[in-house]
Amino acid sequence: MRDIREPLRVLIDSREQCPWAWEPCDVVCRVAGLSAGDYALESDTERVRGRDLLAVRFAIERKSFDDFLGTISTGWERFQRELERMASFPARVIIVEGTFEMACFTQRVTPDQFGGTINAPANNHPQLSPSFVARRVAELTMMQVSVLFAGNERYAAAMAYRVFLRRMELEDKKS
Repeated sequence: MRDIREPLRVLIDSREQCPWAWEPCDVVCRVAGLSAGDYALESDTERVRGRDLLAVRFAIERKSFDDFLGTISTGWERFQRELERMASFPARVIIVEGTFEMACFTQRVTPDQFGGTINAPANNHPQLSPSFVARRVAELTMMQVSVLFAGNERYAAAMAYRVFLRRMELEDKKS
């Protein structure tokens, strides 16, 4: 059984531009080329002879909010290929640094308006309707992909940490 005080050993894909930060007592990070996903436990990877990429058995896909919106719209076909590379994972997890509400229209109520006004969401994809985003999230769910809206980068890193802890617990039970 793993000592809970021992930090997790997480690999960050070499293509990550601004990696999540964790406390060194919680997570020790190293950069490496991953075959799928953006973050993986070191114990969930293995070197493939003749390749610079590590084969991955489980990883988390990180998405900024605007990247997520672009991925589910204009980048959908490319994203499907990424999900195929994750098909053998015990879970396919996407953590979004934003909220579902950020993709929806918001209602602002002012004292002189009974019902308020409807305002478009503040993102770089205003052509995407809330129903489109909800439909894509539903599609991903039916494809057994978990889309976790974390709110921001800090909460996303904290959520990833908890997912990795649970992954370690399940792997420890197997051994």
